[in-house]
Amino acid sequence: MRILIINTLAKLPFSLNPFNLLPPSSPPPLGLPPSVCWDRCSTTAFADRAHGVAVLPIYGLAGLGLGMGWDAEENVASALLSASVASLESHSMLTVLPPLRLGLAPYQTALSGTDPDTLHEVLHEQAEGIRRTGFKKWVFWSSHPWNAEIIDAISRDIRIRHNLQTFVIEMGGLGLSLHPRFPEDRARVQALAAFLTGRRPVTEETGEPVDQQFRPGNWTHLPPIPPLRGSPSPPEILAAAAERLSGLWREVFHRPHLDSAALPMPVSSPAADTPFAEPSPVTHETLSALSTPQIRRVAQADAPLVVIPIGAIEQHGPHLPVGVDTMIAQTAADGLKARLGSAIQVLPPIAYGKSNEHEDYPGTVGISARSLRRVIRGLIRNLYQLGFRQFAVLNTHGGNSSVLVYTLRELQNELGVRAGMLRLPTSDELSPQEKTWGFHAGEWETSVMLAIAPATVAMDRAVCHYPAFLADAGELRPENASAIFSWRTRDIAPAGVMGDATKATATKGEGWLQFALDRLADDIRQLRSSG
Repeated sequence: MRILIINTLAKLPFSLNPFNLLPPSSPPPLGLPPSVCWDRCSTTAFADRAHGVAVLPIYGLAGLGLGMGWDAEENVASALLSASVASLESHSMLTVLPPLRLGLAPYQTALSGTDPDTLHEVLHEQAEGIRRTGFKKWVFWSSHPWNAEIIDAISRDIRIRHNLQTFVIEMGGLGLSLHPRFPEDRARVQALAAFLTGRRPVTEETGEPVDQQFRPGNWTHLPPIPPLRGSPSPPEILAAAAERLSGLWREVFHRPHLDSAALPMPVSSPAADTPFAEPSPVTHETLSALSTPQIRRVAQADAPLVVIPIGAIEQHGPHLPVGVDTMIAQTAADGLKARLGSAIQVLPPIAYGKSNEHEDYPGTVGISARSLRRVIRGLIRNLYQLGFRQFAVLNTHGGNSSVLVYTLRELQNELGVRAGMLRLPTSDELSPQEKTWGFHAGEWETSVMLAIAPATVAMDRAVCHYPAFLADAGELRPENASAIFSWRTRDIAPAGVMGDATKATATKGEGWLQFALDRLADDIRQLRSSG
């Protein structure tokens, strides 16, 4: 029984393939236009966006009796979000953060199940990043049925504590509730998930719920889902719900700020005249694409290494987007899956990490060490209950590393698992100076981003700055020394860059990434064969 941590330099909501590099026009996360994606913006871009609305999708990863993959909820909710944004007059209305896959799981086993206090803390900590970036309006776009009450409570608390104008929009309010109290809604969601993914629902065990009418009811056993009869068809359901959601975005955007007058409502809405494009089937390589019986079967039969990518949403200088760490984590996870096949299972990413050293730069949204520890503990314990015994935390943000080490030591003792840490090795082609002090937004990260997401890189803004030099006198340093001093980024890198980004090229990035993944895959093979 073992846990293995993979520590790289952290599955985005979208797929990046290091062997079929994305062209500049590649689709952004969730099919959204690049202009609305928070993680594709650089720190400098937020000055022009903060007059709009920040949107945080909050999804759960659980079976919920749909007989589909545990990502069915996210597939439907993200498709709704994408279709609703397409008909807005201006994409500057919304800026959408990477999804938070975290939810209460009082009845069913879930990959993303957490406790109420952790969810409270995570959202309050993210509120600080939203407020510091300059946004005054924040919407929680929520799909998970067991999150409804707690997000309502948190939203009100954030309004009071952080002076943010908060809103909650639930998928259930569009006639697509996943709560077992609404069987027809669940049938519509199941039909939409099948339409979007091309998967057929499978029959899952059901039972008789206890005290259905006794609030809040006991839904330990989920009732069967009735067949969806008659019209409208799934594409029509999705189009109608997306049109309603577009209208809600407009209402939020045009509602007066707490300290200002109302913005004028548009004279007419193009939503009804906007054709709805039928989406292509969604394909995923993640563990969450499996149904509950399949997940248990895989855990027992294959005994795979479960790879958990984790990154950060934080500034990376004036030339890179704030989602660098998570993009690289996703790419690395996909690359390892391509090399190792069924020997590993990959989870959707944890996009938010401990980034308080960067918190005074616009666009940085992080969580505390305490919350990160609790999220990781909850996730691995959920996976352990499902039968998995080997885990790899694929981490691309250095600020996460210390928390991951002591958290996994706890889990070693509690669960009797094996823990380890691996890094994506940097290239020997880097100069000694860059290899030692180019550890944030420098030549390596910028080159990799030019290879996997070139449209997000502004090389005309790239700079060179080192927080220390190999020839400096004395031994006291910010990192990699016998004596270190604690710092926040502005102390040692005013522009947010530690390294020489000006030397980056896409050719270097592609070669360095493939070399690193080959080495890392070999290390994983050896670890598995030795245990």
